[in-house]
Amino acid sequence: MSLELIHTSVERGLRGTSGFATAVATRGMPAGLEPALEELSAYDFDANRALGADRIDWGHRIVTLGGRAYSVLSRTAPCGSDWSGRSNRVAHHVVIDPSERAAAGPASTLASMRNLAEGVPAVEERAAGPSVPQGGTLAPRPADAWAAAGFDAGWAGVVARALLDAQGAPCYLVLPAETDTLPLLVDVFALLPEDRRWQITFSTRFQRVGTNAKCQLRCVRKGAPSLAKLLSEPGARQMHVDRGVSAGESDAAEAGRRGTIVESTQRASVRVEPVLRSAGTPRAADAPAAATGWAQQPAQPSPSADPIRADDGWSADPAPTAAGRAAAGEGNLLAWILFGFSAVALLVSFVLAVLIVLRRS
Repeated sequence: MSLELIHTSVERGLRGTSGFATAVATRGMPAGLEPALEELSAYDFDANRALGADRIDWGHRIVTLGGRAYSVLSRTAPCGSDWSGRSNRVAHHVVIDPSERAAAGPASTLASMRNLAEGVPAVEERAAGPSVPQGGTLAPRPADAWAAAGFDAGWAGVVARALLDAQGAPCYLVLPAETDTLPLLVDVFALLPEDRRWQITFSTRFQRVGTNAKCQLRCVRKGAPSLAKLLSEPGARQMHVDRGVSAGESDAAEAGRRGTIVESTQRASVRVEPVLRSAGTPRAADAPAAATGWAQQPAQPSPSADPIRADDGWSADPAPTAAGRAAAGEGNLLAWILFGFSAVALLVSFVLAVLIVLRRS
């Protein structure tokens, strides 16, 4: 079952504080999750300072606490003035259970959720979270929302390819100001393999990344202050999209125009690293192959690693093979030979030193 938290400016919040505070929360929320969701609730009202391309921040973030990962769907938007007359905003976060993840992906799920708060709710603690739309698929299709917004539909495929190849590295999507971004992202997710959709995190009005949160696709507006500093982040990828500008003739761009699944250009790593660990200890993710055609990025989990299931256990590594034991034995023999040579050299040096001392005396 889902959990929820609504954060807004109230005269007296659920925990007794005034101003921006938790107004609604699900009873029995895990420790540490409430402050983590509050951290995702920030909204910059200053249009001259804000980075995001959309007026509303639609987001899917993965929050990790105590070794457990939570998939969080969010809507944060202005909602008039608060009780004191100051500008107000309401952030509604829904933490969904893995069983509630529709095959269509997080962007489509957000677009179909009609129960997200748009105004200040009554302050209360609720027994359960809101219902999350179940079922439903999202078949590959041409990126019509991009075309309707005046963009080349091929950009949807270019963005999808970047997300697959980046494998967790930040991807900045630079768009004109006040772009209705969520329909564009639904088109992007339609081009992604179903088993990768819930691994992709995003924010349509990017501001910052929380301490425990992941946000891969960061939608920002063209010409925003501090944008140059963000784009210079090591390993970050950037896609600058303008109306009437072609996305090129790559296979990814053609996939966006025709409506076919985009595949990653990276090959999964087949390297096996010996690791000493006990049964039940999570194993380290394989490092992916280097990306092609993009800026260099830090190592990230392989496509097969589902971040939502980061707390799953793994069995112990298999026993070493006979060839491995033979190789280890040869290595030990070589070490003993080198040790013997070192011991002889040390003894000779000692004898020579004694003889020199005796001769001088």
